[in-house]
Amino acid sequence: MRFAVAVVIAAAVQVVPYLQPDVPTVLAIAYVLFAALGAGFFAGARGWLAGALSVVLGAALYGLWSRAALGAERGLVLGDLLRSETALLVAIVPYAVLGALAGALGATIRRRAIAASP
Repeated sequence: MRFAVAVVIAAAVQVVPYLQPDVPTVLAIAYVLFAALGAGFFAGARGWLAGALSVVLGAALYGLWSRAALGAERGLVLGDLLRSETALLVAIVPYAVLGALAGALGATIRRRAIAASP
């Protein structure tokens, strides 16, 4: 349960820089990676998977949000939604790999913090 909560919350947080048009790209990537690190930290076990899934789920949420906003203006077709979501998820793969690394780092930080606590 903790794993799922960590992934969903980190994914929801990652949508924030996507919705702000004035956020620089480097800052948005750092924001996403920091959220993936947090997912790995709070997930407990399999931090790398939590980090990667949070990036993928965050991109999917943003894609659904943006397509729904555009669809309200000019009619949303299910095929268009599936095509755009698939393209977005393929494009996000390198960031998911970075998210997995950040999640693994978060899990390592958690293990060390727990080991160092009295």
